[in-house]
Amino acid sequence: MIMDFFFDYAGYIAIVLLFLFMVLGVPVFVAMGMSAFIAALLIDDPTRVMRTFIQNTWQAAAIFELVALPLFILTGTIMQQTDASRDLFAVAKAWVGSVSNSLGIATMLACGIFAAITGSSIATAATIGLVAIPLLLREQYGERRSAGFVAGGGTLGIIIPPSIPLILYGVITETSIGQLFIAAVIPGAIMLSIFTLYVYLSRPRITTDHVVPWEERWRVTRFGIGVLLLPVLIISAIYTGIFTPTEVGGLSVVYVTLLGFIQGRLSWHKIKLAAMRATKTTGMLYMLIVFGVYFAHFLAFEYVPQSIAQTIVANTTGIAAVTLIIAVYLVLGMFLESAAMLLLSIPIFFPVAMELGMHPLTFGIFAVIAMEIAQISPPIGVNLFTIHGISRIRLWTIAKGALPFLLVQVAMLYVVFYTPWLTLWLPGTMN
Repeated sequence: MIMDFFFDYAGYIAIVLLFLFMVLGVPVFVAMGMSAFIAALLIDDPTRVMRTFIQNTWQAAAIFELVALPLFILTGTIMQQTDASRDLFAVAKAWVGSVSNSLGIATMLACGIFAAITGSSIATAATIGLVAIPLLLREQYGERRSAGFVAGGGTLGIIIPPSIPLILYGVITETSIGQLFIAAVIPGAIMLSIFTLYVYLSRPRITTDHVVPWEERWRVTRFGIGVLLLPVLIISAIYTGIFTPTEVGGLSVVYVTLLGFIQGRLSWHKIKLAAMRATKTTGMLYMLIVFGVYFAHFLAFEYVPQSIAQTIVANTTGIAAVTLIIAVYLVLGMFLESAAMLLLSIPIFFPVAMELGMHPLTFGIFAVIAMEIAQISPPIGVNLFTIHGISRIRLWTIAKGALPFLLVQVAMLYVVFYTPWLTLWLPGTMN
């Protein structure tokens, strides 16, 4: 009787154990591995369970596409060491001029460009925030708006390609990472445009004389052109099929390294610091990936995702199912870091999305926008803590400032679901 129960509900037992371990403070990657391993022991021979565990974790660690992950992370950490964010901010500020809320608009544009280089929300928020927040406070934008602009703009780091979460999604679902990058271009541009429009229209309107002479504009632009060209080169290389995402990642590392030395902003000591930081971040993500894939394989073996998908589709309409998924993501985003949330949710919701008729590329963008929401969802949105750490502004003040951007992202989830051509048109034109 008991064994029949274990056989029927082992997958759900693994999910319960996962959340129990996380409540107890166990690291997420350890909780994933332990919960699936313990549940497997309830229904199978220990020797076979251990063999399966070793095989699945080894296969997950050996996925070739993951090579792109440390390369783009290293690109971002090198960019941080070269202080390129100041160039981006200076260029944006020079060209925006003295329109209302021009400094806020420059902050948003700098976030978008830096996001298109690093693929990291945390790196974007931290690096741009160090430059922008003191200036925004000096021009009387206030703590709520200053921190909120950077928190919202920082989330663009995981939608505008290259995107680290899109690499993870591509690996988990075996979807082309190159096509995912291109699929994100139009939604990313739309979100950047809406964010910028909100900043422009936000009250109170602040108009400061930031008009820069044309000679100075061209001088600033020439100095920052190397950084500005990199996002264009990355997207163009992937779109044309000249290079794979992994090759583009390697070339990006070489590009930013040479650019840093040419500009005199990079030294071997800084490269060492960048490599150490990238190694630490990569190690954390790899642990999440390895044990997350093992957890996902166990759930799939137990037919849990398929069963959940059939239940949701059978008992809800399209919009109700999407609203349910969004609600779950909002709740998960309150307690989980975005990468952990992605690895936990995709194995469950990917079959649901397929049952709803969503294309894998469309759901990839949908899921990553949901990850953006997690970045600024209180109480533990990682962007909120990042900005709190660099500015000492209160967390709830930052959260209130980021709320409008969160609402835009929720609306964007429905837009992506009901207008899939936004994500499918560009990939369909690729070579």
